[in-house]
Amino acid sequence: MTRLLIRSGKDPFTPVLAEATLTQDVFNSNSGNFLFQHSVWKALSVDGAELTSNGTLSERMPPEEGDAARVNEFDHFVIPLANAFRPDFESRLERLNELLEGVTVPTTVVGIGAQAAHGQGIESLAGISETVKRFVGLVLDRSASIGVRGEFTKSYLESLGFPSDSIDIIGCPSIFLHGRDFTVNKKVDAIAADSPLALNLTPEVPGIGAFAVAQAERHPNLTYIAQDSHDLRLLLWGTPSPKVQDPLVPVHFDHPMYQGDRIRLFLDTWTWYDFLATQDFAYGTRFHGNVAALLAGTPAMLLAHDSRTLELAEYHRMPFTVMPEFGTDVKAADLYAATDLTEFNAALPEGFDRYTAFLDRNGLDHIWKSGSGQSDFDARVASATFPPPVQPLVSSDGHEIAARLRWLSTNHVQDITRNKQAYQHPYPHPLWSGAGSRHARLQAATSKKISAQNAVIAAQKKQIDALAARIKLVEEFERTSPWGVTKRAFNKFKRLFSRS
Repeated sequence: MTRLLIRSGKDPFTPVLAEATLTQDVFNSNSGNFLFQHSVWKALSVDGAELTSNGTLSERMPPEEGDAARVNEFDHFVIPLANAFRPDFESRLERLNELLEGVTVPTTVVGIGAQAAHGQGIESLAGISETVKRFVGLVLDRSASIGVRGEFTKSYLESLGFPSDSIDIIGCPSIFLHGRDFTVNKKVDAIAADSPLALNLTPEVPGIGAFAVAQAERHPNLTYIAQDSHDLRLLLWGTPSPKVQDPLVPVHFDHPMYQGDRIRLFLDTWTWYDFLATQDFAYGTRFHGNVAALLAGTPAMLLAHDSRTLELAEYHRMPFTVMPEFGTDVKAADLYAATDLTEFNAALPEGFDRYTAFLDRNGLDHIWKSGSGQSDFDARVASATFPPPVQPLVSSDGHEIAARLRWLSTNHVQDITRNKQAYQHPYPHPLWSGAGSRHARLQAATSKKISAQNAVIAAQKKQIDALAARIKLVEEFERTSPWGVTKRAFNKFKRLFSRS
């Protein structure tokens, strides 16, 4: 049996409640991560393969002694990644570097990409280049090649000195979930005011708030599909995003889309696909938000605003339009009319062949390889019961509030790891408190600080005890030795003489 360790927040079959997803950061701050993680998981689910999720724990904390040895118990370490070559992911890359130094088994990185703001080039990534060079070097020492998202990422790695033939452009593996012959076609001729629409947004993009409000006002059956941890926190607890001040962005409790129960966040890709299959059209800035629609058979238009999204859209030839800034004049009907899926459908088989050739090159058996055979992946997904989408607290029947109260009644803030509803990592590597909340992180940091202080105190106490023992020896010597007896007699005579 081949044993594969897969970098993923969880496996594709295990349901995790919304509160645990947030506090334990199971989806790594964005539900879109599950699309490529679980697509890779399905691709590698061949007969005789045992796949284990590492919970992405290897990069959350600095590796400890023995962590690399545990990875080496597997036959292959597979690391699906997204836009990891960016400044705010550098600390995680550094921790992965530290871990990989001790890893000896084949290690394959699938779908990694570089990210720069619109209008900026690879020069904007100079600050993280040393970390990236170390990471890619460690990976290539353990694999035949590294799988990147597109030309932008490949040119970046070439500028760091890596040979072209060690870099395979494979796009995002999420696209290939349904295999080589998958196609998407339009369902309706045109978008009407009452059409069911799915909108996805990046809250920090300039003008996105006014854009969102305008779309919601024009289309009463439009639903905002949220994806990140700030969105989930808003839905669960009514807590607004600390990063976005614009009141028009639907990341605030008082926003009309929140109060109108028009926001949904899906905790699993399978329920996400089911919902999007009921929509006529999806559009917005989120790459994986639009890919989810395409995988559900629903036309989608990506509104590209940075190199990360543009690189992938160009490679997969999915419908997109460059939109670094947003306004109220953008019409969904116009976007739908401009959505042509001909090139996307034509490009998918060619991209699929490059993707599977990359897996073959790196010694990874996959379900499309002749003779490998499929496991029971689809059956396991079909038999699982996943949580429903998370809705705003104001949902009419009160079930959202009831769910929050049930969670609170189990004391999750005091000890998330003992909550009966918590997610139990199958591979706790390294030892992890099981929480992603601020409370848990502070608790872990405080415990670590207290342990360090206790070690200092113990060392000081040992020094004090040693000094006390020496003093006791000196006192005993002075009390019993001839020199000590003479010294005391002299001092006594001196005192008597001074009185006289």
